[in-house]
Amino acid sequence: SPGCTPSIILTGGGWPRLSSNKIFLEDLYVDAGSLVSSEFRRVAIPLDDMRTNEWNLNNLYALYFHTCGFNEEGSAYPLLTYHVSDLAVTNNAIDVISMPPTTSPTPYVTDDTLLATHRFIHTNWYPIFAPNREPAENSWLVAENDAWPIVDSSAPSHSVTVFIPFDENVIFSAAADSTIYDKIIVEGSLTIRPVDANVRIAAGTIIVEKGGTLNILTEENSEHTVTVEINGALDDQADPEEMMVGILALEGSLTISGNKVHTKMAPLSQTATAGSNVLVINEAAEFAVGGELTLPDTQEGLNVGHWNFPACCSYTDQTETCTIAAIDGNQITCEQTLMYDHAISSNAAYISRSVVIRTSEASTDRGHILHTGAGKFEVRNARVEHLGRTSTDLIDSTVMAPDGDLNFPPGQAKMIVSHQGSNQIARYAVHAHHSLVEAYFSGNAVLPVGRDGMVAHNSRVHILDNIVVGANGTGIFLEDGTETGPVLNNYIIGRGGGSRGGDDGRFSSQSGTDMAHGGFGIWCRGKLALVQGNHAEGHFGVSPFAFFVHPNFISDKVIPDVQGTPAELAGKKLKDIEPTHTNGLQLQSYGGFINNSAVATFQVGIDLSYFSVGADDEVGSIIQDAFIKNLALNGRGISTTHSSLFTLNDVTIQGTVAENTITGIWCNNCNGCTLQTPNTTLVFENVASNRGGNC
Repeated sequence: SPGCTPSIILTGGGWPRLSSNKIFLEDLYVDAGSLVSSEFRRVAIPLDDMRTNEWNLNNLYALYFHTCGFNEEGSAYPLLTYHVSDLAVTNNAIDVISMPPTTSPTPYVTDDTLLATHRFIHTNWYPIFAPNREPAENSWLVAENDAWPIVDSSAPSHSVTVFIPFDENVIFSAAADSTIYDKIIVEGSLTIRPVDANVRIAAGTIIVEKGGTLNILTEENSEHTVTVEINGALDDQADPEEMMVGILALEGSLTISGNKVHTKMAPLSQTATAGSNVLVINEAAEFAVGGELTLPDTQEGLNVGHWNFPACCSYTDQTETCTIAAIDGNQITCEQTLMYDHAISSNAAYISRSVVIRTSEASTDRGHILHTGAGKFEVRNARVEHLGRTSTDLIDSTVMAPDGDLNFPPGQAKMIVSHQGSNQIARYAVHAHHSLVEAYFSGNAVLPVGRDGMVAHNSRVHILDNIVVGANGTGIFLEDGTETGPVLNNYIIGRGGGSRGGDDGRFSSQSGTDMAHGGFGIWCRGKLALVQGNHAEGHFGVSPFAFFVHPNFISDKVIPDVQGTPAELAGKKLKDIEPTHTNGLQLQSYGGFINNSAVATFQVGIDLSYFSVGADDEVGSIIQDAFIKNLALNGRGISTTHSSLFTLNDVTIQGTVAENTITGIWCNNCNGCTLQTPNTTLVFENVASNRGGNC
């Protein structure tokens, strides 16, 4: 056949019905300009292009397909007919092939969705899961009648996927399930909780799909526990961005809830000495025999200002754990003797919880917890251990894009990898990733081994009463500057990890994405969150508290419009907020930095960078009720960069060792100005010099 130009007629409502003239579809609306008899070709029926003011198509009633071409002679029938394979109505622009296809069928009419590798959810691409995508030797088991499916106990590790459909409500309470599942996919509801024994379950990845619900919990009056072990291996072919291995809530509802912990930390009333196994705390605490306490590193006089620290100085991290063998009032006996001294008034952190999420020692790769989009996200009173893959090395994320030569249902694509990364961003221990819900991280003990402990990224998260021990990058990370949730009453213990470098070093070269790698307690990209009542001990590579508020790369970021966000902020770009404040946006405009303390080893106690002020501002950002004590030989109490004005109310900066070289306040790159601290109630104790730099 030399070709076919398909034609249609539209009819309207009412009676008698009105009909359009015959409409011929060709050129840009048909693959290669016209139809042929040897293959199917895509045809776009462009209703938007047809609509005019006079012909608005509001009462369109029907669409009739007519024969090919401009020849209306009935004698030509049926030689000029065509077949319709599929018909879809869409609001999306439809691509057609402008050049003739080489073979039949054309890529645009493929039915083989198995060629698609990923689906787009909220802000990222994720692998596609289906029974026909599983390895031939694997099993895909479907929950029925609200029951966990029967699994062959001899099934090899990572050979079973359990799928819970949207209408199933399953409770998993097995005490002796030895299966290591490849995936658990939840579209319905799954609750993991004990009934009459401790529960343990192991899987490579648990995925909570949109509309699905995963609850991991224990009963308040029960002694039974839940342990979820992540045990899996990354597959860079199927999952080049390494999203898998962990717990992923992809617009689903994820609730992790252990029994409430009544005492999260207790100060020592006398120094705990090396060789002893006894701790004496200020008063009796609600700890349990068998529970664990983390004791921070309290050694004094480390030369953290040396250019080659720690390699220069035979440094050993002195953080250690006490497993409680007995409790007698305010005296705690540990199962093992202590290796190091731990100073009086330092705080023992209680890190045992009734719900434990951890990476298995047998796992090839570490897991992570991530929520994105709608649904629900709450992690309360859980122990999160050995999670997090992103390291403090330079971020090196995989780069991939959809194959433009293929067409799939909306939100699916075959991804082509142009660069396979070696250090993916955003694989943190506990991570709200562009969440569209008000989230809660409360009462947890997070013991990460990767870069960051608890992360709010373009999300509103209440981060309350947690313990974070040993995050290499930062314990609590507010990543984008759009975060408005409060950070209250957390205890962060540093273990000396991190690159030990400031954020300016990678800021421009990495376009503002590679931040908070140096070793911090709490690190904030913006000024919108309330940071109050937090305490830091141990050793931090750079600083227990830091704000880096340079506007580059984030000024167009939009504050999530979720419940709890101040109405005057919700849905606005960061660059549109600053001008609404006469003298600039400051910490106290919506949040604040209030009543925070650190007794630790660090280079800088509070690190403040790029705080702008208006010409008439006489206050600047307020640092309120801060107590900063440095155990090191050198360092700075407060350091400012490209900032000219702060008010320091009831701030104490204190050194510890004799003959230290600590500077109370150090000011960098003030563009020719001198840092002003008006109306300040500031106390310096045992520091070599009160001010340095441009102060």
